[in-house]
Amino acid sequence: MSKNRIMLTTIVALSGCWVNFVDGTEATSSERPVQIVYICKAVEHEALDSVTKGIQDYFANNRNVRLGINTCQGNQALAAQIISRFVNHGKGLVVTIGTMPTQVAFKYAKEKRIKLIFSSVTNPDTIALSLKDTNTTGVSNFVALKPQLEIFKKIQPNLKKLGIIFNTGEANSVDIVEKLRIIAQELGIELVEQGIQKASDIPQAINTLSKRVDAVFISNDNTSLCAIPFIVRVCNKAKIPVYVSDTDQVEKGCLASLGPNQYDIGKQTGAIVAKILQGQDVNNISVEYPTSTELFINLNAAKLLGITVPEGALKQAQKVIGSSE
Repeated sequence: MSKNRIMLTTIVALSGCWVNFVDGTEATSSERPVQIVYICKAVEHEALDSVTKGIQDYFANNRNVRLGINTCQGNQALAAQIISRFVNHGKGLVVTIGTMPTQVAFKYAKEKRIKLIFSSVTNPDTIALSLKDTNTTGVSNFVALKPQLEIFKKIQPNLKKLGIIFNTGEANSVDIVEKLRIIAQELGIELVEQGIQKASDIPQAINTLSKRVDAVFISNDNTSLCAIPFIVRVCNKAKIPVYVSDTDQVEKGCLASLGPNQYDIGKQTGAIVAKILQGQDVNNISVEYPTSTELFINLNAAKLLGITVPEGALKQAQKVIGSSE
């Protein structure tokens, strides 16, 4: 058995069912060691799945890189167990997708026990006020909030009360709400907040909120994004639209989204990982942000809600789902 095969088999045995190794091709010559990249994803939903796919595709033709992928299902204790297992494998390279597993992994990075690359973290300041010399860098999914609210008002000129559901335990979500309060006031919109602590709080929260607002906005909150189909059903009954930060959710019945391409964020993350695997110092690589935004509009949702989307908004859209006819 080759040295590469021995190393890979040992890691899988240590991990049990926790790690699912993904590789694009067969192993290469024994002259080059297999490099293992451990990935911990916050939850399963379209945005984070697209980020993961972007990372996978970046390395699809690299025969010397193996990706070990886990999901902590929004559970901090499970995230701690997964990250701890990663750390115990040695001073490796860990990728975290979402804020919560990033916060868990960061303490090990500060201790120089791992090199940490985060992805799809809205506000890196929620990890630490300064990432200097912490063995940490990555790609944020943050895009400006004001243009999002402006496009919502363009689609829905009479928008006066905008509801938002957010997990009070998600640092990114709390930060977004704090920013939205100021921006909404500037645009003459009342932000109606509904905090939750867990997924089971969503039914009561959205049923209450849908009776008080003109529209609902779900912005980069992983707990709420996992419940988009349910949120859309409740809001459809109330005849109010759901706007979202994640363009992948528009096909599920949301009216519109102005957001980053999550797959491209994954590819950006993969490029940073590759630099580090090639020997660059993680501490010399700056945090990156999305290079562009995309507007998705769902005309089927608009028709169901009796909303006529202005031609100007449709001309801005990169993707229009359905027809107004």
